[in-house]
Amino acid sequence: MILALETATTACSAALCAADGSVVAERLACDGPAHSQRLLPFVHEVLEESGAGWDEVETVAVGLGPGAYTGLRIGVATARALAQADGRVGLAGVPTLTALALALSEAPEAAVGGLLVPLVDGRRREVFAALYERVDRGLRQTGGVTVVGRDDLAGWLAGCGDAVVGGDGAALYRELLPVSARPAAGIGTPTAAMVGRAVALGAPGLVHGPDAVLPIYGRAPDATPRAAKPGAVARPGGSA
Repeated sequence: MILALETATTACSAALCAADGSVVAERLACDGPAHSQRLLPFVHEVLEESGAGWDEVETVAVGLGPGAYTGLRIGVATARALAQADGRVGLAGVPTLTALALALSEAPEAAVGGLLVPLVDGRRREVFAALYERVDRGLRQTGGVTVVGRDDLAGWLAGCGDAVVGGDGAALYRELLPVSARPAAGIGTPTAAMVGRAVALGAPGLVHGPDAVLPIYGRAPDATPRAAKPGAVARPGGSA
C-alpha cells in the first residue's frame, strides 16, 4: 500500500492507497494551515480506518509542490522521517502540479481533448501553473513550472488555447478564466489521494529516495534574514 501526504497548500491531507492508486482511506482538512498538528494524526486515522497495519505500507509518498514554504517542509520532512524509521519502506515524491494534472486527465471535461493546466494558489495574487497533455501511457509535461500573476492569468490561459483547468488557483480566480479554459468539476485543492494515484501510475516527475524527494518551492522566499552576514546567500524557498 501507499501512504500519501499532501501539504503544499493551506489544505492538509493523508491517504492510504492500494497499489493501483485507488483510495482505501483519506483525511482532508481545507480550513487553514495547521499541518504540524494534523498530519500525523491523519496518518494514524487512515491506517485505523482501513484496518491496515504499518507493515502493509510499502511506500510513503508526498507531494513536492510548488506551494507554501512551511507546508512543503512539514510534508516532506514527515514523509522522509516515516520512511527512514522503517528501512523496508520506500520513499517517493511527485510534483503537486503533476498530481493535479493526472486528476484533470481523468475528468469528464478532458474527454474532448485540450491541454491540462493545473493551477495552485501561490499567494501574493499569483498561481503556480504547468502545461500537460494526455498521451497513450498517461501524461506528458509540455512546459516547466510558471508563476502567473492574477492580472496576467486570463491572457496567459487564452494563449494556451483549449484547456481543462483545475486546482485551488482555478477556483480562487474562476471569474478570470477565459472561455477557452474549461474548469473540471470537483477538482479543487490538491490532495494526498491525487498524490497516491500519481505515484502508483508513475506520473511525470516521480522520484524515489531521500536524495531526490525534496521540496519544489517554485520561487524565491518572501523575505531574507535581517542580520545576514556580508557575502551570505539566502536559501531558496517559497511563500509561507
